Amino acid sequence: MNMFRGAFLSLLAGMVGTMLAVPAASAQTTVSSFTLQVEGTAPAVKTGLPETVKFDGPVVITATVVTDPGLPPGVVLSIDGRGVRGRGLKTGTVYDNEAEANLTRPFGPTDHVETTFAFFENAAGSFMNAKGALLTLNLTYDTTTMALTKVTGDIGTL
Repeated sequence: MNMFRGAFLSLLAGMVGTMLAVPAASAQTTVSSFTLQVEGTAPAVKTGLPETVKFDGPVVITATVVTDPGLPPGVVLSIDGRGVRGRGLKTGTVYDNEAEANLTRPFGPTDHVETTFAFFENAAGSFMNAKGALLTLNLTYDTTTMALTKVTGDIGTL
């Protein structure tokens, strides 16, 4: 009986030692950030507004590439275009927006992203009459370092 207890304890100690000595594989991340100046228009015929709205301003894109030993690589994209402003071409009315998105995408050398956002007059309660616009982004990644290397984009409508 003592022989079996000794063998069991030796086996148990060996298993615990192995688990402590070999760390588990874990996910790795690469974070890249870009600020892109975009511009574009939302024509009156597509928005229902009495004028075309011209947009311009910065969009901040943060790409977090995640590699996990058990899964294919993926990208978490954070898009912040709240710095983009619109201006009516006839009246000069200023339009604000809520251009924010968090997307999960498969990782590859390039990616094409289209996301809509709401825009509205810079006035109290005007968000209740928001219109829609489209932010289009083209992203390029270095597949060796998994870093975001280039971003282009513009604003339009659906």
